Amino acid sequence: MNAPASSAPLLTIGITCYAEGDWLLDCWNSLLAQTDPRWCAVLVMDGTEHARTREIFAALNHPRLVKYAMPTNMGPYPTRNKAFELTETPFHFYLDGDDQLVPSSVALVLDTFTRHPDAAFVYGDNERFGAYSRVHKHRREVTWDDFIAGQPTPGPCAYRKDLWIELGGYTDELARGNGDYDFLIGAAEAGRRGYHCGEILYRYRVGNAAKVSKSYDRRYHETHEIMVKRHPRFFADPARRDRFLALAYLRSAEANLAVDPRRARELARKAIDLGLRFDTRPWKTLAKAGLAELSRARSSRRGGAPPR
Repeated sequence: MNAPASSAPLLTIGITCYAEGDWLLDCWNSLLAQTDPRWCAVLVMDGTEHARTREIFAALNHPRLVKYAMPTNMGPYPTRNKAFELTETPFHFYLDGDDQLVPSSVALVLDTFTRHPDAAFVYGDNERFGAYSRVHKHRREVTWDDFIAGQPTPGPCAYRKDLWIELGGYTDELARGNGDYDFLIGAAEAGRRGYHCGEILYRYRVGNAAKVSKSYDRRYHETHEIMVKRHPRFFADPARRDRFLALAYLRSAEANLAVDPRRARELARKAIDLGLRFDTRPWKTLAKAGLAELSRARSSRRGGAPPR
């Protein structure tokens, strides 16, 4: 990577926070440790009553920092939209307040955009830390079919701001989850592509229970139904569409097993009907849900409370 000729900001680090507490300070310090000075920052706090997060938000000040507090709790993606909206540089790197940059993050992003002028976004591997430690690697080349089983490139990466404008930002329909999945499908559908920087780009904290709620997993299939409706060209192939939905129904079925076995059975059956008939997972879920329903019925007949 070549040394920058100027320190004028080209990349905005868009940090969003809700209840990270001291982790937010660690995130901020990882930005101050960058080897490339061509950055500025936007810090957007979602509506929160978390005292330590509010205290750190109020205390952070820097000549290249803009802060904004959402008036009410809006969810992660409206908060990220606000960070993009406040961005005045050509590139934006969105970062959750409990995650961290590596010292070379800014340099890697700007170098990759320079080497690939057609890049709509730049991504990389991430280092998992917290509950456990390992490097999570992402594919160097991504096809449309790679999006079916899961999101092949990370949401936290660097985007051209004009891509965010072109796609209309993150949709309000997915304010609480899978907004980045939908956004990346939109980029692929529009013919835009991303490039892997070739290295670890950021550090992702694992073990933070606030990241994904159990209720979100139980309704996971709903986000996929929305994405299918939003991207008719991407899902024009019925086989691609059906597998995408089937895997989402399976995930929701498994998440519903403990709390709503009847719903788990319905979702597992949908997964089977959409093509997972030769996959053992939905059949196992059906069997477990049936046993759970039988156990609850027996308990009810005995006048006892259903087992948890």
